[in-house]
Amino acid sequence: MVIIAIPSDGEGGLKDKMNSRFGRCSSFTFVTVENNEITGVKTVPNPASEAMGGAGIQAAQIVANNGANELIVGFLGPNAAQSLNALNIKIFQAPNQELTIKEIVDIRLKGKMDLISSANVGSHYGMGRGGGFGGGRGRGSRG
Repeated sequence: MVIIAIPSDGEGGLKDKMNSRFGRCSSFTFVTVENNEITGVKTVPNPASEAMGGAGIQAAQIVANNGANELIVGFLGPNAAQSLNALNIKIFQAPNQELTIKEIVDIRLKGKMDLISSANVGSHYGMGRGGGFGGGRGRGSRG
């Protein structure tokens, strides 16, 4: 049995889109696979999405706590990658983050996904991309 974790965009589930940001996704969809068939689907909210820092490390713990032994990602930072490797979770690179969770799992089950072992973006990549961390151009007060 394999349990695959995938960062979800909204409520999660097989029809949801993958969220390309691992630590800052709104939820995780956990897909249980036995004999190359999907036998279960569970969605878990990601409280780490609002964390001031360490979202990737916290998200890695959520993945592990839910029994996942594989993870499919779009973007993965160095701290999250290190945590996932320490937890012995196999990390696969999604070929296209515009697909549904079901389509991504099907690609994985066909063996058409690359295994990765390190980060593919720098630290703090997800901050400021819809996570509420700046990007504004305020000039402050003129006192």
